[in-house]
Amino acid sequence: MNIALFGGSFDPPHNGHVSIVNEALSQLDIQELIIIPAYLNPFKSHSVAPAELRLKWLKESIKDSRVKISDYEIKQHKKVPSIESVKHFKSGVDKLYFIIGADNLKNLSSWYAFKELESLLTWVVVTRDDIDIDKRYICLHVNEPISSTQLREKPKKEHLPKEIANSVINYYKEYYATTH
Repeated sequence: MNIALFGGSFDPPHNGHVSIVNEALSQLDIQELIIIPAYLNPFKSHSVAPAELRLKWLKESIKDSRVKISDYEIKQHKKVPSIESVKHFKSGVDKLYFIIGADNLKNLSSWYAFKELESLLTWVVVTRDDIDIDKRYICLHVNEPISSTQLREKPKKEHLPKEIANSVINYYKEYYATTH
């Protein structure tokens, strides 16, 4: 069986994430795509929305039988290096794809246990911000010029999955109204 892992903060999940999932399902030779929201991204000091809410939003916005939304990292209640998640999901897998955004390329070699990580998977890089992607990576072309950072600060319905748009907008508006 071939699977793809797609991790991230998903703070909040947005139409770009949905497009990445759809593109991966149509372009990669996979039977399953596993989305892994982080309890806390190893490169960040905090998340705005709590992990359980981000997990709920993902489950509500992506409904495809080939997609599994995993709570593996959330259950750890800590930052989880990618190598741990890869090892957790690698058992019984013939080929493992690992989806990242092109913005991760500049620091990729500094990821924890990078050499071992690289030996266990095939990198899939999603286009972003006109960043050049080396030919050694599989490239997924997604044209959704939006980021979770932008949506936290200025949530816009048209950039959010319709199933969660109102919940996301209300959460971040309330969060920023009470913290700033």
